[in-house]
Amino acid sequence: MVSMSVTSHHSYILELLIKITILVGWFSRYLKDYTRHLQEASIEEAELRSLIRSRPSQTLTSFPQFGRLPLEIRQQIWQHALPDSRVLLLRLPGSRAGMPSLLDCFFPFELVRGLSSIAAQNMATRRRGWGGQVWSCRAPVPPILHVNREARAFALQHYRLGLAPGYSEPRIYVDFTRDTIGLSDEVMQSPVGRNLWRVTEDVRHVRSLALSTASAASFLGMRQPFGLEGVSELLLVDSVLWSIGILPAVAGRDWSHWARWQCKRGTARWGYRETTDEI
Repeated sequence: MVSMSVTSHHSYILELLIKITILVGWFSRYLKDYTRHLQEASIEEAELRSLIRSRPSQTLTSFPQFGRLPLEIRQQIWQHALPDSRVLLLRLPGSRAGMPSLLDCFFPFELVRGLSSIAAQNMATRRRGWGGQVWSCRAPVPPILHVNREARAFALQHYRLGLAPGYSEPRIYVDFTRDTIGLSDEVMQSPVGRNLWRVTEDVRHVRSLALSTASAASFLGMRQPFGLEGVSELLLVDSVLWSIGILPAVAGRDWSHWARWQCKRGTARWGYRETTDEI
């Protein structure tokens, strides 16, 4: 009896040691993988820092005579003060009361199933239901809009509030001739994101579009990917941050340079409607 008890105790200890060994091995592999990811992130951060181009000094100076300059010269100065091409990485509305129901998500497909006048009227009515659901974006408002009345008036010749679905209040300043609209995997894979895109009429003005590589094929392969008629250039981005809706800091600071650098690294492809040449 005692012998059986000792044997059972030894078996328990042996089983426990095996489990501990497996756990230690798993933790060791996890720690190695984590260390490797940290090293890769450190290398990528160093590459990104080296990518940042030097900028003119931002030291504030006063120029009281500016108002005395001829209007034409002041307009040229405001022209140079306009931001370079930006990327607006769209984000879904936050989860809160008033989000569209499941039926709301599928309702916009009425226009796909049949473009009848009744369906169009229903769509117009339903769009009002998206009232509080608007795209958001972390891109800052162009600073020139806050300089003074003259600068704001000039900037509003290029920028306007847009990218709001239906009858919602637009919140994003956009210049479709200069800015690139970006979509993450979260947006392209979500029924809410796809249908919000469909009911946002401004997307028809989008000329430059940047998509996360993982979901680009399914998004572009939709039966009718509304809003792509005017797109003349398309960038496919292979970035973990981009895929989850986070814009890399360098991309937000110097978009054109970052995009071309990504293409050269092979982590992005830039194509045009006229040609598919890679930059």
